Amino acid sequence: MDLYNLTLAGLIIFIGSFFATVSGFGFALVATPLLAMIMPVKWAIIFILVLTVVLRILTMWRVWGEFNWKTVALTSIGSFVGMLPGSKVLHFISITHLQIFLGVVLLLATALMSLQYTVPIKNKTAGRLGAGILSGFFGACTSVSGPPLVLYFLNERTDKTEMRANMIWIFGVTGVLMVGASYWAGNIGTVGDWSYLYSMIPATFIGVLAGERMFRYLNQHLFRRLSLMIVLVGAVMMLFNGIREL
Repeated sequence: MDLYNLTLAGLIIFIGSFFATVSGFGFALVATPLLAMIMPVKWAIIFILVLTVVLRILTMWRVWGEFNWKTVALTSIGSFVGMLPGSKVLHFISITHLQIFLGVVLLLATALMSLQYTVPIKNKTAGRLGAGILSGFFGACTSVSGPPLVLYFLNERTDKTEMRANMIWIFGVTGVLMVGASYWAGNIGTVGDWSYLYSMIPATFIGVLAGERMFRYLNQHLFRRLSLMIVLVGAVMMLFNGIREL
């Protein structure tokens, strides 16, 4: 690996960890499509799964007392249910088609949310469990687990501080499970060059510090707009990568 790709990988991880710290999500959504431009897609997915654990370890303790235990538990259980089939999907379905499908779905959902469209949720327990299942499935097969939860919480109009804290803890718990599921499915061994971590891990630390400072300046309205923007940008990049690989 050359110095250029090592530096570029670090920059990508810094951007992803910055947005993930500010909003509580977006690490994989932003970083995976960009990393896939300089390395095999499956490598990018595994790196993101591993670095997600590092990122959440750095941020979970900072939001202690701000999250809802019941919400975190329900969505984490749902995510575990979804990640088991998701971790096996890569052996049977092309990652390219999964990226295109998820990109299209996210574009449609973001467009509806930006128009203030909401879906009444009568049973929030079932809704959060279902969002967790979708999050776990797509997280295990594409490393992008945030959008189902983000769109669900925005639909519920959850307070920004609680929403961010919920997602940090959910992705902290499920991140460890996803790495385990990927190891169980035999995906970890697909990475041929772990030296990328030399720049990725320090970049994660720096991104967290910068993101914590930025969050203090966001009100509820700006937080919602930022969340939708991250989903939109990630959806476009996933579509671009998927179409490029056809």
